[in-house]
Amino acid sequence: MKRVLLLFSAFLAITASPMVRAETTEPIDQHMAAIRVGCVDALQGMLQVQRSEAATRVNRGREYEALLKLVAAFNSRVVLNKLDAPALTGAASRMQSRFSQFQRHYIEYADKMDTALNINCKEAPVTFYDSLNEARDARAQVAADVVEMDKLLTEYQAGLDKLKGELKKVEVQP
Repeated sequence: MKRVLLLFSAFLAITASPMVRAETTEPIDQHMAAIRVGCVDALQGMLQVQRSEAATRVNRGREYEALLKLVAAFNSRVVLNKLDAPALTGAASRMQSRFSQFQRHYIEYADKMDTALNINCKEAPVTFYDSLNEARDARAQVAADVVEMDKLLTEYQAGLDKLKGELKKVEVQP
């Protein structure tokens, strides 16, 4: 009796428990075939992106460098005039740090793009796909750096506006 009850409970446990399957929705061979078919077009698109982004990066880098020089010169004048503007100096410091990160991340992105472009996607579709994903992640980091630089520039502008308002108050007082 105990044995029948034990077998029956084991049967119920097996049939009532959820089934777990470790299968993909499509076989991996189909994914590799799709990568092989589309990789030539992907490579051409990547080359176009690489060419256009190189110019964009140089231009953006020059703009950031020019802005940082202006910010440093202005902050020097603020200090020489013995004005208190911690928002400006803090934002300027963070901008310089973020610009350095932007440069480093862009170089990493460019290296990963080069790596992906040098892979024979027809012979090694999985390696190509993985390398392309790494390049996408690196590009996302560069984009995050640009967004953060824009925020810091907005923060610096707010500090300038605050300083301007404080200076106007000083001018008005007798």
